[in-house]
Amino acid sequence: MSYTPWPLSDEQNDIIELCATFAKDKIRPAGPGVDEADTESPVELFREAARVGITDFMIPEQYGGGGFTDVFTQCLVQEQLCFGDPGIGNLLCSNGFFADPILALGTEEQKETWLRPLTGPDPVFTALATTEPGSGSDSASITTRAEAVDGGYLLNGQKVWISNAGLAEGYVVFAKTDPAQRSRGVTAFLLPRETEGMEFGAPMKKMGQRAIVCREIFFSDAFVPTHNRLGEEGQGFYGLMRTFDISRVVLGAAALGTARAAYEYARDYARERTQFGKTIIEHQSVAFRLADMSARIDAAWLQVLNAARMIDAGDGVEREKVTAAAAMAKLGASETAMFCTWAGVQTLGGWGYSREHPVEQWMRDAKLEEIEEGTSDIMRLLISRNLP
Repeated sequence: MSYTPWPLSDEQNDIIELCATFAKDKIRPAGPGVDEADTESPVELFREAARVGITDFMIPEQYGGGGFTDVFTQCLVQEQLCFGDPGIGNLLCSNGFFADPILALGTEEQKETWLRPLTGPDPVFTALATTEPGSGSDSASITTRAEAVDGGYLLNGQKVWISNAGLAEGYVVFAKTDPAQRSRGVTAFLLPRETEGMEFGAPMKKMGQRAIVCREIFFSDAFVPTHNRLGEEGQGFYGLMRTFDISRVVLGAAALGTARAAYEYARDYARERTQFGKTIIEHQSVAFRLADMSARIDAAWLQVLNAARMIDAGDGVEREKVTAAAAMAKLGASETAMFCTWAGVQTLGGWGYSREHPVEQWMRDAKLEEIEEGTSDIMRLLISRNLP
């Protein structure tokens, strides 16, 4: 189990223990089958997690959730779940990413309407739609258009790589209400799945993290009533950036769950595998590789938890410092996950290349963490813009 240098409450220890047990007993055994299925989300496993309170732990109590709204606890939970399986762990907490912009920009009525269905033993799936074919890391350059009409807006455009698209009941969609502006022209909207004029592409085949199925979304005069706009026109980019600060730190924790899984699997294998008359962990090259894995995990974990504490401090920390800390956390954690999963495959040798062992899947899964919610290149750019 991962550690934290800060004391935890009884409630935090309880949710961590619950998630650690669920990861061991339910998530890890399901991982290989979900990976082989390729484009099928494990819906029943999501429901099973919901029944024990895992899928809504991050939703405020006033809307029926578990009330662990601090990013610090969310990181502790995400790391445990992704230790079981990266894709499944991220799927089980995916409604938290949908909830963040609503909590940042939504009215009380919107929060009640859209967050309440995420809670309880039978929650809906949700999605956050930002990325476009020509707009990945540069979120301000999106071209999906929201044209004001009587009573609302007509959306036209295309989104791509949208997690849970088609499966999700609710969508936060970012579009331009003023195409002449960049970030100040972005507005957020809430759409139900049955919205006329919103259609979904076929499931996209991916390298890893296959538990979360991605599709394209196409908008053709999709009508959104004014009361489903999140915040004022032009506030969407603010809500998106706040969401990114949080999600990058939480995804950092997810990446470290993957890194820890690879480290522990490789360590245990090295203690049993014999070559040249002794266990391979007794060979310095293997022992040093494991030492590097352990050291990198500990260092990146402290970065993640520090960034989480900064976000939880709220107005007590400058926004630029939070953004830089979040970028550092994601950069360090995602590249640690990539190193540790590579090192896990290397330690197992030929068997690491085989699907008989999970490290090859975890290596494919880990690659996404260096790409989603801002690539490593973008994280370095954000850090460089906010150097102390």
